[in-house]
Amino acid sequence: MKLLSMNKNCGFAYIPVFIAIAVVLGLGGYLVISGQRTTLLAPSAENQENTEEPGVIINSGEKSEKPKVTAEVEKKKSSAPQTEASHSQNPFLDITSDLKSKLPLQQKTGLFGQLCEGSGAIKLSTFPIATENIELIQPMGRVQDSHVTPTDHQYIIPKGTTGGSLVTDNPRKYEIRAPADGFIIQIELFKETVEEQYRKDPYQNNYLVLFEHSCDFYTRLIHIDTLSERVLGSFSFRNPESQHPYATARIPVKKGEVIGTVGSHSVDFQVMDTNSRNKNLISPDNIDFFSSYTVDTFDYLAEPLRGELLKKNLTTALPLGGKIGYDIDGKISGNWFLQGRDKNRPDYWVNNLSIVYDHLDPTQIRISFGDFAGYPKAFGVKGNIPDPANIVVSSGIVKYELVTFDYYGNGGKWDTIHLAQNLVARNNSEIAGTALFELLEPKKLKVEVFPGKTLAEVEGFTTAVKTYER
Repeated sequence: MKLLSMNKNCGFAYIPVFIAIAVVLGLGGYLVISGQRTTLLAPSAENQENTEEPGVIINSGEKSEKPKVTAEVEKKKSSAPQTEASHSQNPFLDITSDLKSKLPLQQKTGLFGQLCEGSGAIKLSTFPIATENIELIQPMGRVQDSHVTPTDHQYIIPKGTTGGSLVTDNPRKYEIRAPADGFIIQIELFKETVEEQYRKDPYQNNYLVLFEHSCDFYTRLIHIDTLSERVLGSFSFRNPESQHPYATARIPVKKGEVIGTVGSHSVDFQVMDTNSRNKNLISPDNIDFFSSYTVDTFDYLAEPLRGELLKKNLTTALPLGGKIGYDIDGKISGNWFLQGRDKNRPDYWVNNLSIVYDHLDPTQIRISFGDFAGYPKAFGVKGNIPDPANIVVSSGIVKYELVTFDYYGNGGKWDTIHLAQNLVARNNSEIAGTALFELLEPKKLKVEVFPGKTLAEVEGFTTAVKTYER
């Protein structure tokens, strides 16, 4: 929506425009854009009160007359990659820029570019899946397949889960509830698996749902099987013909409200607080712009819920909810990204590399490749040395012999779908290949992989060497 230029050729044509703006302000910003209904509400005392979860307030701030958005958050929103299959996409960006100049000064802008309400974070007293229906909670930080960099969400495994498939014969088995008062601000439908190599396997449609609980506090759920009739009737997809349709919305929800259901398969859960930035992620824009605001879920749970869920958690090591930031400036530890990469390709993870530690057994090194012989793969290191946190520019060329690994607990090999205590990771004897690394500069890394070759069979870099950056 563009305003008419106020010059001599326009005469009084701009008067209706001023009237239209007044109507927009008076109605609180109700807007219809490109066939997508999005209700934009200016915050009021009543709205603030209705969207706050009762409980302990964390990082609560004073109300401001100007949008409470740091320059850093604004940068995140403006540089977010806009690819259809990537979770980094930010559909709010196409509607907010034109609105900011027409809304009241007290209207705030949130992490995802949306117009938002309230401030501060809370401790959750409700969990999306009832505690008694949960088999286990796997902490953040796992590297596997297209999750080349450590996952910024937990995996919630419901009781009755029999494997890693999302296909279920009872998609309405368990209720999914809103973890706190707020708004559903984004919905995405996955009609097929993101990774092309897995599209031959059975697959079932599932949803991503993003909640705004305040301008500072968000939760996100992925792989919900169904949405409630009320939620489904409150939005429409902008690109319904796509394999990954998405919608922006502003659907009010109350704590504990059933917003959907799920069968016996893994569900992703993530908590974000914009007042708590992870400084161990040097370049989060290369993954998901909101990843650096992901926090440990257990730090944001009220008792007795926290204690009940900790019994389902796979680890007792700190941080209890897992860790995703391993970047150390001037060391090879952490996330790396292919120099000269296409930042908008749908399978963005092909350009990624991470050199981190296991999410369940942090004593073990993990090297995760976006492209290892044509597939994303994660490996252990034979001998589990040298420690990537100690490798600097002066270390020269470092060779890692790559091996597969498994987890053991409860007296045997862990099946990944049942709760187990005191899990440890053990490397297998089969050699998957060798990787060479050389840190050229604090933020530039030389890399080459040799699938199927042992350490003794690799002399040095070849013309196939690649350069990564952060």
